[in-house]
Amino acid sequence: MRFIGRIADEATDTSARVILVKEAERYVCSEEIVLIENGGEERIGSVIGVLRRGLGKNELLNISRYRPDIAYMKYGGEPSGSREVFSFNISIIGSIDEGKIRTNRRIIAPRSPVYLFDENENPLERYIAPSAKKLEWLDAHLDGHPTWRVPADAQYIPYHVGVFGATGTGKSWFTRYVLIPFYIKNGYKVLVLDWSGEDYSPYFGSIHISEIAQDELSIMEYFSRITEGFGRNDNVRDAFDEYVMGWEEKIKGRTP
Repeated sequence: MRFIGRIADEATDTSARVILVKEAERYVCSEEIVLIENGGEERIGSVIGVLRRGLGKNELLNISRYRPDIAYMKYGGEPSGSREVFSFNISIIGSIDEGKIRTNRRIIAPRSPVYLFDENENPLERYIAPSAKKLEWLDAHLDGHPTWRVPADAQYIPYHVGVFGATGTGKSWFTRYVLIPFYIKNGYKVLVLDWSGEDYSPYFGSIHISEIAQDELSIMEYFSRITEGFGRNDNVRDAFDEYVMGWEEKIKGRTP
């Protein structure tokens, strides 16, 4: 592991900020996993976290007040970097307890050293994987680390899973190439309801809509529920009932 800095003040049990040592800003990037030796020399535990929201500060270039360095820079000069400080916020994943990740309940002590893992020290395999109750591996790796495969706990597949991100961050790609194969590998079947159909339907051309069918009674109950009894209009109810009864035979042979 490589020493990259120390924890700054105002650290909590869920987040902290690391002040980088000189020139560490050249190779330390956001989304890297780091190890915090909480307490420093009087260590009280080890904590795993992820670097987020990097920040660079230089008191001499504070625009809220006029300084000679700012005037010097306005005329093309290069101001001093003697007071530059680079830092990252650390989102805490958890503390290490008997080789597994547990919820961290201790305040991260200021001055605690922070370390970056070497390529041959996969923290996902070393600390995250042993915490899974039913360990499986996603067909994915941590960005920038091709050998660091991502572990997942298959026991929680039946629970709700959310895929969130801004436009262009790869939500559809992740769902199509990582999440769905992971479900299938663990014995689950997947039904994708996509508004546009552009992201998923081309990959499942062998599945026709006619293969997904419901009995007539279930269809009527569904429409009745979402329309609050067809608006209490018997004529509308009878029209739907007449069409739905035997609907599979009526649409057989039609092109969707």
